[in-house]
Amino acid sequence: MVSRPFGSVAMSCYEHLSSAERERIAILLAAGHSKAGIAKTLGRSRSTISRELERNALPGGDYSPVVADGAYIERRRRDAVLESDGRLRQFVIERLSEGWSPEQVAGWLKNGAEPKLRVLATETIYAFVYRASQKAEELWRYLLRRRRTRRPMRARRSRDTIKNRRSIHDRPAEVEDRRQVGHWEADLVICKRARPVLVLHERKTRVTLATRLNGKTAAETIAAMTAVFRRVAPGLRSSVTFDNDTAFARHRLLDDLFGMSTWFCDAYASWQKGGVENANGRLRRWLPRWLDLDTLSEADLQDAIVSLNTTPRKCLGFITPFQCLLQELGKDVRIRFS
Repeated sequence: MVSRPFGSVAMSCYEHLSSAERERIAILLAAGHSKAGIAKTLGRSRSTISRELERNALPGGDYSPVVADGAYIERRRRDAVLESDGRLRQFVIERLSEGWSPEQVAGWLKNGAEPKLRVLATETIYAFVYRASQKAEELWRYLLRRRRTRRPMRARRSRDTIKNRRSIHDRPAEVEDRRQVGHWEADLVICKRARPVLVLHERKTRVTLATRLNGKTAAETIAAMTAVFRRVAPGLRSSVTFDNDTAFARHRLLDDLFGMSTWFCDAYASWQKGGVENANGRLRRWLPRWLDLDTLSEADLQDAIVSLNTTPRKCLGFITPFQCLLQELGKDVRIRFS
């Protein structure tokens, strides 16, 4: 027997990265960790992390755990048993057309009544019926309930999807009355497609920041948010107020990385973070609901944000949010448009 050095890993023991690990990779990347640091945190080899990032990189060089998962599934996809075995496929379709349920077909095969046909699991037959390549045959019409799409097999999701949330009613007075700079509100703006824009609004100065997301998962949202706050001066990073969208479920990472407190509005009370809601309304001038965000460049989005931050506000004494922020930093800046 050939011995291996202590700590070596045989290829037969290799496990593919899970969805949870891909989410952690996205978060750690946004937090500025190196490939070696990510590998150490996940207990993986550096080559595994490098291969994952290179193989699943987006055109712009970014990394999305959702896109990476989809690419992995596509690579691993194989023809279903019922697609490669024509005789077995014909048997299953005939029995379904006669009113048999997938469970009855699977049970019949398991009992050995058809010795020349392989045994199938009930779930294998359901997966075959609802497989994309079978949609044209509409095999679902043979099922008892005749549902075009299958209901997910999972228990009812818990309503408590955001852990360690603190109520907005516990927010300190200096946050509530806008006396102190560095307290933010966050929200997502949705247009024609599901790809959202993350909007961050500073409560006292009314400065607004925004960035596009690759998706609406909690991992992608917090990755983008930490990337933005990393470029913000530490003195301007005190707290963030959210609504109850599960995209903000990873809010605790803001405390871990920047020491920022997080607060959550009451259910169905987005008006409690009125600053960012107002900013969203103003942004709709450039981001109407019918707009396909994939056609909007990052430069165009940031031009809109600059316009928003260089527009004088009555609540600021008709100076701009940028001027107000600079005043908080001890700088007096005059802006002229003529």
